[in-house]
Amino acid sequence: MQDSGADAHTGEMPFPPDSEVGPVVQSLDWSATPLGPIEQWPHSLLAVVRLMLNSKFPMFVAWGEDLTFIYNDAYSPILGAKHPQAMGRPFKEIWGEIWEEILPLIERALAGEASWLEDLPLTMNRHGYDEQTHFTFSYSPVHSETGDIAGMFCTCTETTKKVTAEQEIADQRNRLMMMFEQAPGFMAMLRGPEHVFELANAAYVDLIGRREYLGKPVRSVLPEVEDQGFFDALDAVYETGEPFNARGMPITLTQGPGGTSGERFLDFVYQPVTDARGDVSGIFVEGYDVTERKRAEDHQRLLIDELNHRVKNMLAIVQGIAMQTLKGDAATPAARQAFEQRLGALAATHTLLTRGNWADVSIREVVSASLEPFSEGTGRILMDGPQLEISPKTAITLALALHELATNAAKYGALSNDTGTVTISWQVSDKGGEPRLGFLWTENGGPAVELPARRGFGTRMIERGLAAELDGEVKIEFKPSGVVCSVDAPFGPREE
Repeated sequence: MQDSGADAHTGEMPFPPDSEVGPVVQSLDWSATPLGPIEQWPHSLLAVVRLMLNSKFPMFVAWGEDLTFIYNDAYSPILGAKHPQAMGRPFKEIWGEIWEEILPLIERALAGEASWLEDLPLTMNRHGYDEQTHFTFSYSPVHSETGDIAGMFCTCTETTKKVTAEQEIADQRNRLMMMFEQAPGFMAMLRGPEHVFELANAAYVDLIGRREYLGKPVRSVLPEVEDQGFFDALDAVYETGEPFNARGMPITLTQGPGGTSGERFLDFVYQPVTDARGDVSGIFVEGYDVTERKRAEDHQRLLIDELNHRVKNMLAIVQGIAMQTLKGDAATPAARQAFEQRLGALAATHTLLTRGNWADVSIREVVSASLEPFSEGTGRILMDGPQLEISPKTAITLALALHELATNAAKYGALSNDTGTVTISWQVSDKGGEPRLGFLWTENGGPAVELPARRGFGTRMIERGLAAELDGEVKIEFKPSGVVCSVDAPFGPREE
């Protein structure tokens, strides 16, 4: 397919001074190839080779019946270990592993039809092992001086890294979309000041019912929500850029067009989404339908209220039985009153614990509730101590002890006149590496105190019952200035 009418050439091939391929072309024994010596090459071949050698873009020429291969510097990295041996060899020998994929394109070029392919996947062996590659390239026919097609010209670029990166991005996007779609909570993405739906996951669709929403403003998708505060919150988030959080917020929704209306309860957040300039461009909605939890909590509260009512009734029955038991000559009014007051103190603590679902309770609240009947708003009962939580069982025992101390103070001690005071203080200290609770009842300003001839029920209950419950030491001192009750006990979790 050589042009026999070609002019003689010097055999010199111009190429860039820093070229690696140029010397290979110049030094190769072309007479041993179907093309023959360079000085015998036709002008058409020389022209395209000169163009190719001086280009910075990957190119090659395949010429003659054997499609003898000539390429430039930019193409040599594509060959890998096949360079420089590929120079002057038949095209098929160089790329035998992909020949079946590219042969139809070669045949089209040699038939006069150019082709262009983008990111074509090819499994190539360039370094002794197969690798998946991608190329964007064009095959074009090259005509000889006589007008016949003498070969083909290729411009190409390897796009393997680009395709791999795009695939990784697509895979990551798909994983994120799968996570978004399968998330247990509801999610939606709203765009612009009209809050147009861009995305919504399955949980969100389940919440609002089957209805058209993509590309539509939230007000047209959920018209029944107009006066429930949600749209106002969305507008505020978009205008201020501040997120909105809600817990247990009620919402009345219609389950799709023509569906039934029902109330749900939601925990959710409206999170503003900003663009590159920091301006709010949309809102991300995320939350959970907590209707079942809310109903369970309401049911639990109902049960606790019922339990509280029943226990109070039980205490009333106990009180009635005690009054019946204590009546008679041996049961003085004072004894009956003392028994009723003790039950009252127990009931007050029970109410306090019920409000907290019988969890640990503040020691300050226990002290306040126990001494409320004796304080009368005079400011004569003072409290000083940090915020501490004690167990329900300890709270009940402490409440009974405080009631006994306060009753005694009201009869004989600091609360029996108009000037006496009672100070209750507590603190936690570290003794021997163990936290310990120090609790102190101190009376001042009351009548002079004398040591009693015998220990009464209240004193014994405090010194023995409270000490046993707290697993500590309880001491009552009858000082002339006033009664002092001190407690020293371990502080921390204990089995109830």
